Amino acid sequence: MRLLLFILAVLFAAVLMALYALENPGYVLIARTPWSVEMPLTLFIPLMLVASVLLYTLVFIVLRVFRIPRDVARWRQRRHARQARAALYQGLTRLAEGSWAEAEAQLVAGMRHSEAPLLNHLGAAYASQTLGNIEKRDEYLALAHKSAPDHNLAIGMTQAYLQRQAQQSEQALATLTELRTLAPRHRQILGLLAEIYVALRDWTSLADLISDLRQNHALDAKATDALELQAHRELLTLSLPSGSVDVLRRAWSAVPKALRRHHALIAIYARQLIQQNEMDEAEALLRGALNEEWNDALVDLYGRVRGGNIAEQIETAEGWLAAHPENPRLLLALGRLAQHGNLTGKAGTYLEKCVALHGPAEACRELGDLLDRLGEKEKALVYYRRGLELYADEQRQRLAPAKNGPFAAAKLRAAR
Repeated sequence: MRLLLFILAVLFAAVLMALYALENPGYVLIARTPWSVEMPLTLFIPLMLVASVLLYTLVFIVLRVFRIPRDVARWRQRRHARQARAALYQGLTRLAEGSWAEAEAQLVAGMRHSEAPLLNHLGAAYASQTLGNIEKRDEYLALAHKSAPDHNLAIGMTQAYLQRQAQQSEQALATLTELRTLAPRHRQILGLLAEIYVALRDWTSLADLISDLRQNHALDAKATDALELQAHRELLTLSLPSGSVDVLRRAWSAVPKALRRHHALIAIYARQLIQQNEMDEAEALLRGALNEEWNDALVDLYGRVRGGNIAEQIETAEGWLAAHPENPRLLLALGRLAQHGNLTGKAGTYLEKCVALHGPAEACRELGDLLDRLGEKEKALVYYRRGLELYADEQRQRLAPAKNGPFAAAKLRAAR
């Protein structure tokens, strides 16, 4: 409706202008000696309009002819960009599908004209490593650094992950060490660095890293605690030659106070002290730990300590017997201590009670050794045989979970 009204209005105006022009056509004179041109104004105006249109068209055509090279270049650029985007999309899709060779081919094809060449390079590096071509992976990573120097963190993290995946722990450590200077509080850097230290068995560096892991929440608290425990356990477990007790004590002093109450670390430290013949220190350590909290593994170690005052040591262990009268490990420890103190009668009593309570196979061996020294050969052979049977049974129970699942050992005990 509006269009119809507009057309009628235009026609009406045109009719009015035509009527006006017929009544007063006007006059135009163009003189240039020796020529002159004269015409009505109503003819001059249409001629000027036509001339203007023709001039504009001519100028437009000339300009377009001159711009053809630039326009062709832009068209090619847009076409290459479209092809590069399609290649990147296809390459990332193939990468997600696990089609490594096709992914690398697509990513490399779109690399030259890509609007985001960094993604092409990183994706191609991942694909080439998965295909087993480490050298080409490093070439792609170098190209990534060259094409996107402002994204060193992203490139470095990808490089470290790929090196870790390829079991190149030393190279990954070098990469992460450099990245840590750029972002010292980066969670992923710290977490991956912890993995590398474990792979390299660099327990000292791992122990030093724990505080940063905890402060920056790089790992959950449980995982960080487990790593801290593992680091100090391995540091204490390092084999030391005789006379290296100062090194051992420095390792123990480096253990956080909270972990010095952990039974596993106490057991390792006490075992190392015994190997270093620091019996009195080992006895005091184990006695304090057992008085604070009972633990069978520490009791077993206490029975192996040969302190300077064996009578006081036996008295301490007998004091625990009041609270744990039927503990096989405590009875075995008392039997060993009594033998060391030449209390053969008391040693036999403790060991026989331990065996009667189905104690470990070691109790049978200890009792057999004692009877053999006392000249009771036949009775000693009985306990030796029984000890071998118990040892074989313990080995079967230890191996059963690995072969038949986590509930196999429980089923075996229930069947008996």
